[in-house]
Amino acid sequence: MKAVTHYLFSIGVSLGLLSLAGQLALWSTAMAIWLSVAINYLIDVVGHVSRDGRPTRMPLTHSVLTAPLWGLLISIASLGALTHLPNPASSSGEDLFWALMGMLVSGEHLFLDSLTQAGIYGRRGRMAIAHFSYDNAALNIGFALLGVLLILFALGP
Repeated sequence: MKAVTHYLFSIGVSLGLLSLAGQLALWSTAMAIWLSVAINYLIDVVGHVSRDGRPTRMPLTHSVLTAPLWGLLISIASLGALTHLPNPASSSGEDLFWALMGMLVSGEHLFLDSLTQAGIYGRRGRMAIAHFSYDNAALNIGFALLGVLLILFALGP
């Protein structure tokens, strides 16, 4: 999937969950957006290697075993960096919530990538739910639009 599709879909799901939980505030909205962008960006930047001029996914970040760890790592690092700001999430319950949110964002990334030809890595090699091209316009527009609709749902009245 295209990066913008990953970003919009993850932001939409994250804000939708915050809204359903009644936790949508300025700080939590900013944190959800940050994690959605940072985790998706890192998974693709670290997890692709160029082979024959084509980017290829690596199990380092595109595995059902490793991707959640990247989401967790970025969440913990972000919370650690933000503890110096006014009103950061400081309770252990909030820390756990954001750790789980980071793992969820990485799972959203894997879900979208599992719809493409290259798939993702499981315990026994690559697997895919479908075999669309990563740049399939209908698929990218559909999931980006779903993300935007979730954002509107979350931020709406």
